[in-house]
Amino acid sequence: MSAFDSPGSPGSHPHSHRRNWQPATTIDEYVQNCREGLEKYSDRRAANLLGWTRINGYRAKLMSKLPRTLFECPLAAGVLGTKELAEIALAAKKDSSRAAIERCPHCGEVLRVRGISKRARNAIRAWLADGAP
Repeated sequence: MSAFDSPGSPGSHPHSHRRNWQPATTIDEYVQNCREGLEKYSDRRAANLLGWTRINGYRAKLMSKLPRTLFECPLAAGVLGTKELAEIALAAKKDSSRAAIERCPHCGEVLRVRGISKRARNAIRAWLADGAP
């Protein structure tokens, strides 16, 4: 038995090639820990490490599901808010009616439609007219 094979030597432990585990302090460490099974993935923790609020993490996740061309079309039209881009992503889901309609409590007439702006709707119509997938 050589000095390298002794029980106390650094190379003799089953996982000595791994770094010492500790909770991640950066998003890169967190992703690595999750891939190695050292930490369980959580959207809340990932958003926290990125310096985002939970709602921004939720919106980013929604926006990531948009086709690239649909994501770029509203941006080119001047829609820059994450809230509205996330609303577009929600509206793009099947069987989704995301517009919040405010009606007069007395007569029921539509007072305001919240959700997606005219600018964004026009950009989406142009995207659809261009034969988007």
